[in-house]
Amino acid sequence: MSTTIRSCIRQSVFSLRFLLGTVFITALLFLSSAGTMADAFRSDKALAYGYHGNFILTALGGDAITICLPIVCALPYAASYVDDVKTNFLKLYISRTSNRGYILGKAAGCLLSGGLVVVLGLWLAYGVSAALFTPLEGPLDPDVPDPAYTMTLLRNCGLIFLSGGFWSLFGMTMSTLMESKYIAYAAPFIFYYVLIILCERYFTSLYVVYPKAWLSPGEEWAMGRWGPALVILELIAGTVLCFGAAVRKRVRGL
Repeated sequence: MSTTIRSCIRQSVFSLRFLLGTVFITALLFLSSAGTMADAFRSDKALAYGYHGNFILTALGGDAITICLPIVCALPYAASYVDDVKTNFLKLYISRTSNRGYILGKAAGCLLSGGLVVVLGLWLAYGVSAALFTPLEGPLDPDVPDPAYTMTLLRNCGLIFLSGGFWSLFGMTMSTLMESKYIAYAAPFIFYYVLIILCERYFTSLYVVYPKAWLSPGEEWAMGRWGPALVILELIAGTVLCFGAAVRKRVRGL
């Protein structure tokens, strides 16, 4: 079983789709803040200390990332189960491992690739931002505390990873139920925006299922950042159980 899990993780992370998703996140962060970046280069004055970190954090909170997040997370591995079914590889795969190994392997690959594609893209963008803007930044004012943007970014990465992993798993589960490759990419996007519309227009106090609140939790969360983390973990566990039930039903029909 461990061999199957490692194989699925390698297949999901070391793939062209994963690489493209990572590069896309990096490019999106800069393209969404192209005006801010142009102003920084045109400025005759030195940029504020830590500008490179603030630039990434501001871009991360923009609408561009919000729009593309559920799609990019599903890109590396969410359609892998349907690919196995359509190519008749599932029957051969299951015969060489166990149902549990296959389910856990697919879930682990989906969770890791969906979370890491955003986190690695974010840190790649941070490195590029540091290379571009650090030479233009002024020194830290002794009377001003260090903004510590790097630590802020690190604290955000946990929730970003869990959120990305959930949307990838959700896409794979829905594609398993409907056996459609396109559902793997469309379902996370549709459900993501259904939750946003419901929470912003009709149930404004229902922040527990508000995807934007998962990434930047406010004071309404009783447990701080642990609150949305526990919610997402519960959703991940439920999604994996649904995926496992659907796979077992399909395998019995082989």
